[in-house]
Amino acid sequence: MKNLLSFALLFAAVTLFANAGVFRGSGQTVVLDSTAQIQMAEEVVTMTPMRGNYPVDSSCRNLDPMKFHCVFKLRNLTDRTVTVPVGFPIATEALWFRDKTKINQTEVIAYFSFIAGTKERTFPVRYVPFDKKKKFSNIFLWEMTFQPKQEIELFVCYTMPGYLGLATTQKGDRPWENNFKLKHRYLENLEFAAGQGQMYVTETGKSWAGKIEKAVFRIVPFDFEEYLMKRGAFEDKREEKNPRKDIKIDLLKTAPMTRKWIPEYQQWKLVKDKQNRNLYLELVYTPFEPKSKADNLQFFYVFPCIPVTKEQFDSLLAFIKKDMEREYARREEMLKFWENAKKRKTHPAGQIKDVVAYWQRVGPYTPAVERNLADAVLEFYGIRRNNPEIRDFLERQCWYPAEPRPIDPALKKHLLKAGNNADEK
Repeated sequence: MKNLLSFALLFAAVTLFANAGVFRGSGQTVVLDSTAQIQMAEEVVTMTPMRGNYPVDSSCRNLDPMKFHCVFKLRNLTDRTVTVPVGFPIATEALWFRDKTKINQTEVIAYFSFIAGTKERTFPVRYVPFDKKKKFSNIFLWEMTFQPKQEIELFVCYTMPGYLGLATTQKGDRPWENNFKLKHRYLENLEFAAGQGQMYVTETGKSWAGKIEKAVFRIVPFDFEEYLMKRGAFEDKREEKNPRKDIKIDLLKTAPMTRKWIPEYQQWKLVKDKQNRNLYLELVYTPFEPKSKADNLQFFYVFPCIPVTKEQFDSLLAFIKKDMEREYARREEMLKFWENAKKRKTHPAGQIKDVVAYWQRVGPYTPAVERNLADAVLEFYGIRRNNPEIRDFLERQCWYPAEPRPIDPALKKHLLKAGNNADEK
């Protein structure tokens, strides 16, 4: 998949953000701890994605950031004064120190615009590059002292660059687990996408005493999404600057943006003001008990590499035809190899079963391939096809079921013809 995977050359600045947690140690010996004395009673996290300062292109010279405003209500459960070390990890590949002697504390804190404090004062924050086990990175640490039974409202504010790079339109955050399970695997060629996004990781919230009684997560995406819809995946003139003239399917001209959120966009409640203006989308948990990655928040916007012109669709067909013919020529050889692997027990039984099932489904290129691809593209544009051969593909797409989207008339006519249906209504 040379043409498609050329897009993977984009630099990916993967970012992970977490709740405030209890840490112990200093320098690179810091580790996530737990406390039975201080409870995180409530938290309110407000996230605002924003446009970057410069044109966003495939060089990743600038990334769209997100502003985070967090309010944590911390409660001393004891009858004595308690001092605890508090930390906030922010992991990003965009800033990574392997040599702690090269860290400039002021510059790093300024890079993230990181501030922690109360209404009365800010805390002196120190930065460590990672914890002892290197599970968390870019950790900001400070100490908090609680009087007996005291509640403190802790504010944490920071700004983070996002992620930009190769993405997938598959639902969930572990798409590789679906490998070999698609009935017609050539449909995977429609799952590549340009993607950008942010995350908020809640794992460290479980280091506090007891349960988080209430957690409120808010995002203000309205202006940013309007900007993305107008901009597309990139905003500079690719016709003039793209040196890869040999690419037949220009992935820098992608299909319209679609959301890939966890929890899904539909689960968020829209909150408006008295003038009926959109304020934010909100999730409320009472109580909130973060346990695993499933509790993390993900806000990804993907621009699917689905054809937007007749020429792009024909180029995709030519690529898939060549690829399928090559795979079909190897079918018997690979079935024999995996049959021997089963006898030798060189691979896990489940893996062998999935791979053998895949190679058994491998067949030659036929007109049905063209029909299925055409119907899948039409479904993306909100044109229902009721094709049972692509049902499993559709059900794992973050954009399905799709509302009607604008489609080039020539592409629509071409797809309907390929799908053995010339009715353009």
